[in-house]
Amino acid sequence: MQNSYDNVPATCAGFWVRAAAYAIDSVIVFFGLLIVRLIMSGVMSMTEGTAFSGGILFQYTLKDIALYLVQVLYFILCTYFTGTTLGKRAMNLRVVSEEGKKLTLLNVVYRETVGRFLSGIILYIGYIIAGIDPQKRALHDILCDTRVIYARKVKVYPVYQRPMPPVPEKEAPQKTGYHMARPERESPAVHEDDRQ
Repeated sequence: MQNSYDNVPATCAGFWVRAAAYAIDSVIVFFGLLIVRLIMSGVMSMTEGTAFSGGILFQYTLKDIALYLVQVLYFILCTYFTGTTLGKRAMNLRVVSEEGKKLTLLNVVYRETVGRFLSGIILYIGYIIAGIDPQKRALHDILCDTRVIYARKVKVYPVYQRPMPPVPEKEAPQKTGYHMARPERESPAVHEDDRQ
């Protein structure tokens, strides 16, 4: 699989970095749903005693449906328009199709609803598959022919220290115990004193 923007083979993101991105997204969605819950509590108080106060779809109320739609719309809209969510962006990740083409809306909706539901249905085994698969795909990636890759390669420039100029041998410091001392020229008078 190739990145379309730099023609360098893309690096697929592993299980742990994807889990970290999902944790960030979960925190963002949690605070978003907190606001929706406050709004929906006011709406539900106005619809009390009407057909909307009970279960609309099986046992799910209007509030449950609204909370699910807000959560899934976050993932669908972010992934479709930008190819990433805020959590994935923080971890430098991007969702791409297997061929490297732009994701279609139908593909994204299927991936973020049915695909994620199937990935989490039995002990989240569909997510754990990303740690085993050679291309690091979760079940929803396999179903929708998508990959989660690193968005861009970060160039690392090594920092080199400037080499020190060589010290001439005459001026090279000598080690004498715990401090450095420069060699001193001995005067001929000192040698005469030593002889006596």
